[in-house]
Amino acid sequence: MKKTDAIYCDFDGTITKKDSVNGFFEKYTGDKWLESEKLWIEGKISSRENAIIQTGLLKNISQKQLNDYINSIEIDDYFPDFVEFVKLKNIKLTILSDGFDLFIRKVLERNNLDIPFFANKLIYKDGEFNIEFPYYNENCDKKAGMCKCDKVKEKSFCYIGDGTSDLCIATKADFLFASKNLHKFCKENNIKHVPFKSFCNIMEALDKCI
Repeated sequence: MKKTDAIYCDFDGTITKKDSVNGFFEKYTGDKWLESEKLWIEGKISSRENAIIQTGLLKNISQKQLNDYINSIEIDDYFPDFVEFVKLKNIKLTILSDGFDLFIRKVLERNNLDIPFFANKLIYKDGEFNIEFPYYNENCDKKAGMCKCDKVKEKSFCYIGDGTSDLCIATKADFLFASKNLHKFCKENNIKHVPFKSFCNIMEALDKCI
């Protein structure tokens, strides 16, 4: 791996132990969210359209229910150590997520982590939710709510991810760590990557080459 000054990282299912957005929809909509999720995975609708449909399913949720759910979101045990590791290496770390800014902000605050991030804006008022897309790019190849590629300014960068929202940016990274569905995609398409199970694996790999 050549020297890199920037690492970009997915949030849901990568930093968090489970996908917090999918878990939220599952908890409060049952199986209803899966219909549009299937269409998105099959490429029949965009992730932006999927997010609008799914968010519209969330009804009559109390502030306590929202807070309790956010407080239940767990991060990878080694992620705080990873944050310190990249600071010592003078590498910029940024979170890129097609998920919810509200979840990310609260989880980072709870874990005393100060990391810049870009995500879709989730708005909660009187038990109902709306979603806005401040980083939507109509030229995005994947029509994502938050265009991850659009936020990368460096010519050389490392990316860490796990799922469908990472497929585009993964092909552009100079050095890629992949797990779960992203790892499967990379194997099937002969995309060079390093598989990982936790940020402990990532730190060990980076420490050998930067």
